Amino acid sequence: MTTTDTIPDTARSPIESVARAVGGAWWVPLIAGIAWITVGFVVLRFDRSTIEVVSIVFGVMVLLAAAGEVLRAVVTPGGWRVWHVVFAVLLVVGAIVIFIRPGDAFVSLALVTGFYFVFAGTFDVVTSLFSTAIPGWWLQLVSGIAQIVLGFLASASFDASVVVLVTYVSITAIFRGVAEIAAAFTVRSVRTTAMTLTSH
Repeated sequence: MTTTDTIPDTARSPIESVARAVGGAWWVPLIAGIAWITVGFVVLRFDRSTIEVVSIVFGVMVLLAAAGEVLRAVVTPGGWRVWHVVFAVLLVVGAIVIFIRPGDAFVSLALVTGFYFVFAGTFDVVTSLFSTAIPGWWLQLVSGIAQIVLGFLASASFDASVVVLVTYVSITAIFRGVAEIAAAFTVRSVRTTAMTLTSH
């Protein structure tokens, strides 16, 4: 048992208390990251048994995209804020439909993958050009262009749509997992550093 473990909560500094409270759960994003990476590799081995997995993971990604639109609505001035909210609502509705019938949703997703990426990419490109005052606006622009390119590739045929959809879901899941694991060790490091500083 360390010295800091025996100190009552009331005697600790606010910094140490926050560090212990937040940093103590560093293993949560670690487990989440491992789970995301596992799902990503499972999706790569695409067959009929993983159709529902692909749909559900895509549904989660749609919800994350909706959360991103809500955040953009908060920081975006003027009338564009309303469009971000509308887009977020549409994404949530789409995710709910996917979760209710994931098997049927996969075919529908494959059919509309091209349209989705073209629409989402165009929306990102337009909104980024009207948000040049916001730092990092060009990241949204690059993302939008990439999505438009994927959309046109997916529109070539149904098989192409399936390949783009599965690849996108798999790669995004793996990158999400890596980000979660990196965040876990960052939180752990911050906790250790804060507790070291407050112990002196």
